[in-house]
Amino acid sequence: MYKLLTSLALAVALITLSACDRGSPPDQPEPDPPDVTEDVMSSDEPTTLQAAIASARADLAGRLDIDEGDIEVSDAREVTWRDGAMGCPEPDMMYTQALVSGYYIKLRVGDDAYAYHSGRDGQPFLCPAERSQPPVDDQKPLM
Repeated sequence: MYKLLTSLALAVALITLSACDRGSPPDQPEPDPPDVTEDVMSSDEPTTLQAAIASARADLAGRLDIDEGDIEVSDAREVTWRDGAMGCPEPDMMYTQALVSGYYIKLRVGDDAYAYHSGRDGQPFLCPAERSQPPVDDQKPLM
């Protein structure tokens, strides 16, 4: 009985060891990890206030068919939005009830003002004046 148990234990150990990944042989270098720099660099999500401003200016220039140089940045700052609507709730929509870090960007073209709202890791979007709400850290109207 003892020999049978010993043989069985030895067989299980050999099967277990043969199934283990032993890695690359010592004389061969480990393969390089895949290059993800291109994927990260090609992401079009702004991660800084300056990137969000540039994205908002480009969007407004395209909407109005004007040069970006004709657009004035009258306010741009980091804010905390009250919920997932990021200060621009749409009627009859429900949003996550959690504070959201992001940006508020106010652009001007002549006498017209345009509010862009954003989460910290998302694209800024144009928010109509009638829907624009102040962030948590700001009690005055945005427009």
